Amino acid sequence: MLRNLATRCSRRGAHGLQSTYAARNTWAESKWVPTVLQLHAQSHTQDVCAKPEERRVSVSSFQNSLFSCSGSRLLSSSATKTPFNSKPDTLEIPDDSPDLEELPLLQKLVLRFAGYHSKDSQLSRGAEKLYNEIVAQSTNDEIFAALQLENNFRGQFSVTALHIWLSLARLREEGSDGKKMSQVLYDIWWEDVQKRVRDEGVRVRVSKWLKELEEYFYGSCVAYDNALRDDPGELIDAIWRNMYGAEGGKAGAVLCSKYLRRELASLSMTSSEAILSGNIRFTRDY
Repeated sequence: MLRNLATRCSRRGAHGLQSTYAARNTWAESKWVPTVLQLHAQSHTQDVCAKPEERRVSVSSFQNSLFSCSGSRLLSSSATKTPFNSKPDTLEIPDDSPDLEELPLLQKLVLRFAGYHSKDSQLSRGAEKLYNEIVAQSTNDEIFAALQLENNFRGQFSVTALHIWLSLARLREEGSDGKKMSQVLYDIWWEDVQKRVRDEGVRVRVSKWLKELEEYFYGSCVAYDNALRDDPGELIDAIWRNMYGAEGGKAGAVLCSKYLRRELASLSMTSSEAILSGNIRFTRDY
C-alpha cells in the first residue's frame, strides 16, 4: 500500500524537526498558535544545520499520493447525532500508577538508585502514557466514522499526527519540562511510525517513505499553526487539504475543526501535573 505514497517532495531530507522549526520563531505567539518545539529524532543523522530556505516543506504532491487509492476514501457516519458537541472540559483522569509505597524496602531502594524517581524518568513515563492515549484515540473506528475518514494507514497517520500536534501545543506551555517531554513523545511516535511502515510490507527505500511522512507532518503543523491565527474557515481549509487531500466536500473537515478547537480548549483547562504525567483522556463524544 505504501508504494502509492511515492512522490517527489523536497530535494533535501527531513529527518530532524530542529532545523525545520528553528526559523519559525517569527510566528505570532499565543496559546492558540502552538508552534512545534525544536525537536529532532535522536536516532536520525540528517544535517540539522541546513539553511531554512534549503528545507522547504513540499507536501502537495505527497498529499495527492497519500490519499490517492482505489475505492472509496471517505466513510459516512451512520450515527444520527452530530459528533463533537461536548463543551470544553479538563481531560485529566485519575493517576493509575502503582503505589510504590507498598513495595518491599529493597525494591524501593533499587528503583531509587535506578533513577525511577528522577525528573527525566517521570517525563519519559508521562510521554509513553500520553502516546498510548493518542494511539487509543487515533485508531478508534468511531472517530474515523465521525470524521468521514477511512481507517487505514493513511487515515491513522493523519489522525495520529493531529493528536501529536495537539499534545505538542499543550506541552509548549510547560517550559523546559514540556520541551523534554515533547522530544520523548516525538521519538516514541516516530519509532512506532517506522514499525508501522515496515508492517505495511515496505522493505526497500524505507527512508524515502519516512522522509515523505515527516514532510507531511511538518507541512500540516505549519498549516494548523498559521490557520489558528486567522478565521475559522482557514482552519477548515487547512484540515481539508492535509487530512482529506483537498478532495470531496468539506463536511468532515468542518467536524474535525470543531473537534480540534474543543480539544485545544480542553487541554488548556487540564493541569500541568496531568499533562506531564500523561494522565489525560481525549474527549470521546463521537
